[in-house]
Amino acid sequence: MPTATTPLEFNLADFRCSDNGLQPTAPEGTDNVSPQRKIKGEFVKAIPLKWLEPAIAVGGRTLATALAIWFEHGRKKANTINLTTAVLRRFSVNRKAGYRALKQLERAGSIKVRRAQGKNPIVTLIVGADFRGSVNGSCPDGGSL
Repeated sequence: MPTATTPLEFNLADFRCSDNGLQPTAPEGTDNVSPQRKIKGEFVKAIPLKWLEPAIAVGGRTLATALAIWFEHGRKKANTINLTTAVLRRFSVNRKAGYRALKQLERAGSIKVRRAQGKNPIVTLIVGADFRGSVNGSCPDGGSL
């Protein structure tokens, strides 16, 4: 059995274009807010996958260490960084696992490391033409990871 319906009421003016062309206007009493908002926080700069592949292949905390290195690289805007235990901790890497991961990344050709007793390692990223990126773990001297 059909029911009686009441006609819908609407204001035709709500559907008209504004005087400035097809640009919609904000409703009365509201501010025009840009749909694009700035996202606040810290970010890891875009990482070349070819540079990251050796860290992925090795496993363990090597990937997290590589992310920590790249994060500092973007933050300091330098290819050579001082890798502190505080930075490693932000990526859930303890000091000893970080040192092992640095050796793996160095053997893979992703980084160069300068070490001094009692000091944080100085890490230099190898990117661009100098990068040899070995996913299978071979070393330039013929050894393996």
